[in-house]
Amino acid sequence: MIASTRANLITLITAPTIWAVHFLVCYVAASVHCAKAMTDARVFTGGGWPDVTTARIVIAVATVAALGAIAWSSRQAWTHWGDGDAEPPYDDGTFDDRQQFLGFATILLCGLSFIGVIFVALPAVFIGDCR
Repeated sequence: MIASTRANLITLITAPTIWAVHFLVCYVAASVHCAKAMTDARVFTGGGWPDVTTARIVIAVATVAALGAIAWSSRQAWTHWGDGDAEPPYDDGTFDDRQQFLGFATILLCGLSFIGVIFVALPAVFIGDCR
């Protein structure tokens, strides 16, 4: 996440990259926690399934961090998009049109990534054990 005065491809892929890293952190946190908890569990001898409280905390922290980073990226994209006064479509070959197109595309990707991060974190809210 590089703060720059110009939109480029790095700013375009920042939000989807944050989403992908968030997915990886959530998946690894849940799978490692459940794998370690299942080795000590007495599921087949009458004990209960291990809970995922530790994994939920890690996922919650990762989700808040990811949503904050995506919000920061969308704020930066908003400034890139709002610099000019032209309306879409940005199909001219000028520098201003390229900047506005990249800013607008980044805002759309930030919205998609924001929703994606929320959907990745939702199973931690609804699933209570390692079944």
